[in-house]
Amino acid sequence: MLLAGVLGVVAAAGLEPAGSRACVPCHAAIYRSYAATPMARTSGRVGAASSPERFERSEFTHARSGVRYRAVAQPDGIDLEFTRDSIRGRRRLDFYIGSGAVGRSYAFLSEGFLFQAPVSYYSAPARWDVSPGFGERDRIHLGRPIEPECLACHATGVRAVAATQNRYESTPFAEGGVGCERCHGPGARHIEAMARGDQASREIVQPARLDPERRDSVCAQCHLTGAARIARRGRSLTSFRPGERLRDDVVAFVRPGANELGLRVNSHFEKLAASGCKKASGDRFWCGSCHDPHSVPPAAERAAYFRGKCLACHEGAACRAAPAARAAAADDCAGCHMPRTDVVDVGHAVYTDHSIPPRPRASSAPAGRDATLVPFWSGAGDARDLALACAEVAAIEENERLRVRAFDLLAPLAPELAGDPAALEQLGFLYDRRGDDRSAIACYERAVAEDPARVVATVNLGGALARAGQLHAAIDRWRDALARNPGLELPRVYLAEAYAKLGLAPQARDAVRKGLEFYPDSPALRGLLARLPAKN
Repeated sequence: MLLAGVLGVVAAAGLEPAGSRACVPCHAAIYRSYAATPMARTSGRVGAASSPERFERSEFTHARSGVRYRAVAQPDGIDLEFTRDSIRGRRRLDFYIGSGAVGRSYAFLSEGFLFQAPVSYYSAPARWDVSPGFGERDRIHLGRPIEPECLACHATGVRAVAATQNRYESTPFAEGGVGCERCHGPGARHIEAMARGDQASREIVQPARLDPERRDSVCAQCHLTGAARIARRGRSLTSFRPGERLRDDVVAFVRPGANELGLRVNSHFEKLAASGCKKASGDRFWCGSCHDPHSVPPAAERAAYFRGKCLACHEGAACRAAPAARAAAADDCAGCHMPRTDVVDVGHAVYTDHSIPPRPRASSAPAGRDATLVPFWSGAGDARDLALACAEVAAIEENERLRVRAFDLLAPLAPELAGDPAALEQLGFLYDRRGDDRSAIACYERAVAEDPARVVATVNLGGALARAGQLHAAIDRWRDALARNPGLELPRVYLAEAYAKLGLAPQARDAVRKGLEFYPDSPALRGLLARLPAKN
């Protein structure tokens, strides 16, 4: 009867995903086991029973900004308080992102738009500190958008509102954590086939039975970022489905010699590919060789569990360590050869080094900054994809060699970029950097006409129009961008300045006031407010 009830829901939904709970009638033990894994707990509403946060060390001052933060436990969640000089504020942290194994970041809703909180909880030191990417901020920053592709690897069934950057339905996702269908594909047809007793037509993806690249793509969708991950023309990470090749949706570009570069949060896949074990074993060695995706061994059994995995390929007698040293380490192969190592892109976080070094590394080295990027899967991508990767890394690193290469690759493709708003936006930015406003405007206008949600193109287009003397047109563009993401600081500043220039003080004050909700100590916004005429 339970299966019949589930089938009715699935039939009503057509071929939509069935949701993980639809797997319970036939796979209850696997469901219970998987529900306890970190992957199943990578997101949810704050206040869940499995919450790992502690609050003894929840108050701290960020040295660079001087902002005092305090996380306050509430019966139904967590409040974030922040103070700097006379500025005081509070935000309710609505959702968490991260299983808690390493730590958790948080998100809050503002009028349906989702933003990342500037503080995170770090499990190893059991303390709160600024979130990854906020360390260099010199003031309060409440406007970092959480976009659908960022959320996709932490939640299932992302419910984004079309034509916006970071607006969602009241609950941003259908399921917290990574659901069954992220690895096995949509389950509706499978449930229908099982209800019919059609054992020959299972209609479900079994990753281990796929060819090596399609099998590996299931894991790589969330564990391979590289130096840049570029969505292919007309595709995205969210368009990938298990059983397909990831390279047909997104292409990860890496730097050669990835094994020598620093360990990063999301470099598991490329590190494993660079390991001696992978090189010696080839396609038969993959993530599933060591990991059971449906369960995690208890902490007391972990060393023995993974030692068993190592001994499936290696003889115990091959270890060169002294017997006394091995005994002292409880023959923990992974503890020695896959050490928990500091990462270069997040503070207070250590991750397992999947490059499987023959000897433990002293520390994680910083990544190199040459102008070479190559696709992780040989032959993946094209000149357009490489150009976008070069441009993305150039912007992060201020790497002029990569920026020049991006322009040289992308500019000749301009006539072919119809229907490719991502490439048009990037080419517009490259022209913008060269001071060519006319070409930049042309590219930006094509980009936003095809995809209004590209708010970066919209904001930059407004700037180029303003420089060209088209102030009213620029105002329209900035207003449009803010309707799709109200947490953008620069267009608030630009809008207030434009209104002030036109003598529209009330509109200028309103733009400043809304901007201060996200950037309460912004020098630009506060300076503008001080210069505006007093309100009548």
